[in-house]
Amino acid sequence: MLDHLKPVRVSLLVLAVVVVVTFGVDQAAELFMIALWTDPSEARYIALLLSSALAGLAIWHAARNAYRLRYPRWPSLQDARAAGLRDWLPRILGASVPLLVSLGYVLALLKLPHGPCGITDHCVRRSWRALGLLGESLVLILFFITRRRLWGTLVRRMPRLVTLASQPSAEKRVWRVRDMGRTTVLLYVVVVLLNILATVLIALRPEALDGIGPLAILLIAEAFLCYSGGLLCMIGDRRGVPLLSMLLLLSATLHWLHLNDNHKVRQYPGMSTHQHPALQPPDTRPSFDAYMDAWLDDRCAARRPCPVILVSAEGGGIRGAAWTALVLSRFTETVGKGVAPNGEPLFARYLFGASGVSGGSLGLATYVSLLAQPDADTLEQRAQAMLGHDFLAPTLANAFFVDFTQRWLPGAWLDDRSRALTRAWEAAARKQGTQAFEQPFAALYANGGAQAPALPALFLNSTSVAEGKRFIQHPFQPIATPQRQAWTAGFDGSSWLDPRVPLSEVVLNSARFTYVSPAGTLETHATNPPVPGRLQLVDGGYFENSGTTTLLELMRLLRQRAVQRGLALRFIVIHISNDPQMGDFIDRHDRAHPMPLYTAVCPPVPGPVRDSVRGEASAPFEALLDTRSARGEYARVQLLHALHPDDAHPEQGDVLWHFRLCPGNYPIPLGWTISAPVFVELDRQLGQYPLATMSAALRQQLAP
Repeated sequence: MLDHLKPVRVSLLVLAVVVVVTFGVDQAAELFMIALWTDPSEARYIALLLSSALAGLAIWHAARNAYRLRYPRWPSLQDARAAGLRDWLPRILGASVPLLVSLGYVLALLKLPHGPCGITDHCVRRSWRALGLLGESLVLILFFITRRRLWGTLVRRMPRLVTLASQPSAEKRVWRVRDMGRTTVLLYVVVVLLNILATVLIALRPEALDGIGPLAILLIAEAFLCYSGGLLCMIGDRRGVPLLSMLLLLSATLHWLHLNDNHKVRQYPGMSTHQHPALQPPDTRPSFDAYMDAWLDDRCAARRPCPVILVSAEGGGIRGAAWTALVLSRFTETVGKGVAPNGEPLFARYLFGASGVSGGSLGLATYVSLLAQPDADTLEQRAQAMLGHDFLAPTLANAFFVDFTQRWLPGAWLDDRSRALTRAWEAAARKQGTQAFEQPFAALYANGGAQAPALPALFLNSTSVAEGKRFIQHPFQPIATPQRQAWTAGFDGSSWLDPRVPLSEVVLNSARFTYVSPAGTLETHATNPPVPGRLQLVDGGYFENSGTTTLLELMRLLRQRAVQRGLALRFIVIHISNDPQMGDFIDRHDRAHPMPLYTAVCPPVPGPVRDSVRGEASAPFEALLDTRSARGEYARVQLLHALHPDDAHPEQGDVLWHFRLCPGNYPIPLGWTISAPVFVELDRQLGQYPLATMSAALRQQLAP
């Protein structure tokens, strides 16, 4: 039995990984939900059917060919007693692909808190999609069983055709791949060439895959991997060479010696992820102090207290990005225009700065970049149109084709999957009329010195690997100096980053989510490089996912500046979280000191209570992971305590508004792809807040 599994081990390994991911990874469940339920596109469903059929046929044909070779090390493969196994195992493996996709969809439905059909009518209306995959699996099995009989009927009518054996196990065994016949050899050549062509095209234009669907990309990659990988294993096994083990050892060696690191942080628009950065130009970024002074002069000269809006946006992939952009865009439009000569939105005028993590950083960058480019459409419509693109498919395509190829090549030659993600963001932004994502981050604030700033300042948080510290990215010259330590246990990103660093790369550094985007190697090439001169960056949520730690320090800098200038500030803090399972930190507020508070009350989610006791082996890892959430909770409570309510005049004291997501009536994805119905659910949840009352109060407070 073991010898019979060895020739098809690539397909078995791939399918085993698929099974583990299907049963154990929540993000994979969301892919099944998007593909078979929430996505209204029939074209993408057809692409899913075609790609699953392609993967099934590739796995079946690769396994069938593997059993046709003679292997000197495994004589049991000639045993007549296992003929049925050699006939049926390839068929079962091939037909299992659409079956696993359908099973993944069913499991995803069962994980829903309201049951598989208790959310919308889509469960009933689109159940035929899962049935279509089940039918496809049945068709594949029937094809595998009857194809030789059908071919025999055709041969009797056309005697020139080659006659096939009645069963695969009865076919003549051969010693070399080229002896399998001209058609089989030609098919292998075509597949290998298509694999190379696909890798080249994805390396050149990964963003062109927007619209195919991430699950279809995974199935296509599975087909190529099983077919091409099966060919390599046949060649190696025939000669007794452990080719697969040698390739894994080669990849591990190159990785360990850092000989093929193509995960460089891009320091300027023309740089790739496999290049070393060029020498940095003179720093022309605006000064944060000048930006702060100009903002206070323009907004607060004749106001006491002066309202200052600050925003913190939590991480959470596309869910965090969409929710953040929706909340801010809705406020901008409902509060209305200001009295400035250019008629700028009143909310954006008094929004001084925002701190974001991961998906929250993408939402903030989307909001600010669209705010800088007025358009006939509403801000909310443009934000939804931009974030509604499929950013996951280009990333996965690069990961399984381009990045996978780079792992076996000495030297760095190809852009990594993180560059595919940033290119997808840049392409989506261009369609909305803005090139801010592909241009330097500081370009948005080029007039933020002597003139009144027009855009709120963004502070996007990443995490350094070796030090475990925050890496705060902003568009200004370094804020932290020997005389002023602005960031507690954190790196000032401007000391490391080139002044020309693109906005998309800054967002990426904050959103380098585990394995979806690799850790980025940041190398500086400045005249006076910092110490250390090289860092490795991962998602900002590794330190804490709320973004409020940096917001607290930004608030402290503003307060210090206001005291120096004799100004009184009133902070209006908007915290945007997106974890439906998160408790509300406003409940910890000291009720003895009144403060205007707004938040939503989420209904309890039915389900078993999680046991807090772990085994001795898993307990340390669980603790390391859970401290991330605890640090975010600690930071949110500290933010609440840092606000100053006014007991005598509550309308003049600080304000905290918490916009949270509840489990809701529709599944909201966490990855990098989202469908239109999800925006409907986000809009429904935002409608539960008293936006009219909040906007009216905010308009009254902001108007001169």
